[in-house]
Amino acid sequence: MKLCFSTLGCPKWSFEEVIDFAVKHGYQGLEIRGVDGEMFPDKIARFQLGRQQETKKLIADAGLKMHVFGTSVKFHEADKREENIEQGKKAIDVCAAMGIPYIRIFGDQIGDADEKTIIDQVISGSKELCEYAKGTGVEVLLEVHGQFNVLERVLAVCEGVAMDNFGLVWDVAHSDKTYGDDYKVFYDGIKPYIRHIHIKDHKHVDGGFDLCRLGEGDIPILPIVRMLIDDGYDGWFSLEWEKLWHPELAEPEAAFVDYLELMKKA
Repeated sequence: MKLCFSTLGCPKWSFEEVIDFAVKHGYQGLEIRGVDGEMFPDKIARFQLGRQQETKKLIADAGLKMHVFGTSVKFHEADKREENIEQGKKAIDVCAAMGIPYIRIFGDQIGDADEKTIIDQVISGSKELCEYAKGTGVEVLLEVHGQFNVLERVLAVCEGVAMDNFGLVWDVAHSDKTYGDDYKVFYDGIKPYIRHIHIKDHKHVDGGFDLCRLGEGDIPILPIVRMLIDDGYDGWFSLEWEKLWHPELAEPEAAFVDYLELMKKA
């Protein structure tokens, strides 16, 4: 089982601290969602020309891999399409140079808009990024997130894009909001497209969802993980501890160890 954590969970750590913790505790990889306080890949100092080889050597010497770069690209707002395409292309360029095989993008919302219109926008934006990424070794992954957590919507995008360098990040918390313990219904539909897994936990509270320590919530994490392993999934399981967005959550030193202990039970 390949385990990594997103740097979203340790926003106050330096890159050296991130690497040191990962190595000390037996993690094999990192998901990049911010480095040294910077979220955009083309602005991260360690990923700039002149420092790329140094950073790649630092990662390699630690025995780690950078597996995904989590962008903020989302395609539900038509008037922001071009700036999101530009952001996605910059992420692809950086990831190609740094040996990071995936970028993560979003749908993300439907709201009161026409559903087909929004899905078509997501398909169009995703396809443009996939076309740009051809030959770079970088693939584009749509995250199960927001209102793109319903099987019919997610499949409509996957089937509409229909490119070899496109796939999914399955965030088990976002699908749980719709499917709960019936997660297999969702999984059976998206299975061919899954490239990466996001793990987190939450409690169902008064019709809402409160993030919590792993194993203390209502998401059937271990059954999902065991199902994936039994089905031959050999990708990464990434802890997405949303500390940057939710500072009230436990500190990363505790949360990242919780994750390792929980996953040992799978």
